[in-house]
Amino acid sequence: MPRSTLPNRRATQFDLNLQLRDQAATAVSATTAETAIAFPANKQLEFKAVINVTGYTGYVSPTAQWAVDVEFSADNVTFYQVGNSLVLTGVLSQLEIALSGGAVEAVIPNASYVRVKATKTGTPGDLSYGAFLAPDSDC
Repeated sequence: MPRSTLPNRRATQFDLNLQLRDQAATAVSATTAETAIAFPANKQLEFKAVINVTGYTGYVSPTAQWAVDVEFSADNVTFYQVGNSLVLTGVLSQLEIALSGGAVEAVIPNASYVRVKATKTGTPGDLSYGAFLAPDSDC
């Protein structure tokens, strides 16, 4: 793994193959679902999605904000949210969404793809963030 991918991650393991959104990608200005990656969720015990938020301007709950969800699919066409939706408050933060193979399987059997989706409500500023999957260190 290239060392250059590590400086923008903190406090957890990072595997480039499990990156859902590059922290250095252009900020999103509208609701955006990222490209899915292949991931056999039903083969996993416990894992998490790590969301690194650079921040955004104009946060006003609940009328001007961003939310991030993790979505899974069996066919890479129809996606379903699993885990909690994170409402981002516009400040620099690192957040986690706890997930498990059992929880994914209960919502979408044979899930083979995962993606992250940022949903815009109202008129907050553009959102800069990164996301990746990692083992749950609390296991």
